[in-house]
Amino acid sequence: MPDNTWKTSCHHMSTCALTGASAFFDAIPGSFMLINGPLWCYFYAMKYVEDYDASALRRFHCTQPEGNALVYGTEKDLLAGLDFVKANFTPDRIFILNNCSVSLVGDDIAGIAAKAELPCPVYAADCGGIAGDFAEGYEIALLRVIEEVKKRAKGNRDLAGFSEANPETAAEEKVSTDISPETVDAKPSVNLLGLSPTYFRGEEDIKEIRRILEMAGYRINAIPGGGSGWNEIMQLPKADLNLVLRDELALKAARELESEFGTPCLSTGMPYGIQGTLAWLEKINTVLPATNPETVRREAETVNARLQFRSSNMQSLWGPLWFDNILIAAPPSEAAGIAEAVRGEWADTGNLVIHFTEDTPLRPKAANKICVTGKDDAAMKETFENWTGGLVIGSSLETSRFVRLKKPFVNCNIVLPSYHEIIATDSPLCGIRGAAYLFERIWNAKLNSCMEEVK
Repeated sequence: MPDNTWKTSCHHMSTCALTGASAFFDAIPGSFMLINGPLWCYFYAMKYVEDYDASALRRFHCTQPEGNALVYGTEKDLLAGLDFVKANFTPDRIFILNNCSVSLVGDDIAGIAAKAELPCPVYAADCGGIAGDFAEGYEIALLRVIEEVKKRAKGNRDLAGFSEANPETAAEEKVSTDISPETVDAKPSVNLLGLSPTYFRGEEDIKEIRRILEMAGYRINAIPGGGSGWNEIMQLPKADLNLVLRDELALKAARELESEFGTPCLSTGMPYGIQGTLAWLEKINTVLPATNPETVRREAETVNARLQFRSSNMQSLWGPLWFDNILIAAPPSEAAGIAEAVRGEWADTGNLVIHFTEDTPLRPKAANKICVTGKDDAAMKETFENWTGGLVIGSSLETSRFVRLKKPFVNCNIVLPSYHEIIATDSPLCGIRGAAYLFERIWNAKLNSCMEEVK
């Protein structure tokens, strides 16, 4: 992998693929992560996940291979790790995640796991930093799970054919993934792909997206990597439509599901702002009509009227919501969606710059300048050095850099890491509730700036 990508994934805007895979698997209830690598990789991934899931420590373990394992293999250390898990835990699935160096060894993980005689399935993935950053690790994990979905579906098809000749035997052996008619309503169903609780306000965003879609009349079939259990994930082929919320995490997986099961996919991005959320829902509704979209529209209009009223009151005291410059630094779906919402619905600026943390074809019209981490680093450096003041919407990485450069700014965190504030409420960033939350935070950033000028 290129040196600049390595630096990005381990030190700057993102984290390594091991962390992305760990975050995905941790979000499946009953999963256990066995990090096949040194303690550094284990603590790095586990601590990242633990920031949103306080129970993560109880579902992570590390093999700590000996120094000569890179020559002779990790079988001894891996078996010891699996024995520890078997003796102390009762997971539904064990996911062995090989770090960078162990990935080069080429151990037969399945063969080694078979020797451990574990009471649950064991899966392995090579997902260290060599494989890329968080997004690529998440993608590796999601595709690995989809392989299991395909195998299960194929097994059911084979058993279905077998049952014609041996109905009694097949009835005993078949592991069904069918949903009984009594448990399914007539609502159109969707899978949500590319969501993760480990993102900033990730768990709250998942709840808001689910709330809006269910209010509109959709049934949520499964959210792999976003809280769905193993049985729900096995139902992925049952949905009418796969919604891809973050292309960098799940577009490849959605296309794999479409190729295998014929389920169409729609890349929607994340819904930000009031108008942005309604446009997002309309995009889905055009492909798969909802049964009750007007309920969402009425709520959106009510909230929007309240926000506009409060904005008018504040403008009469403090002037318009204006910033000389706005910098938005975030993954593609967040950065693009929030840029359009901020400039299109609430604030105005003379210069809006986006720093995408992942390469993307997205080019939102709200931006005056767009940079991609790892490709446009020189231009990104210019953003910081030529900054004259304004609103920073990003993470502690951006704000700490402005502090070091002694540049004036006000900030609103939207992504991790976020070291200089604590948030204990359940407000999302996206959707209708998220629009009110972002509106509040951006206005308060301006007001804090005004108060500093008064002082």
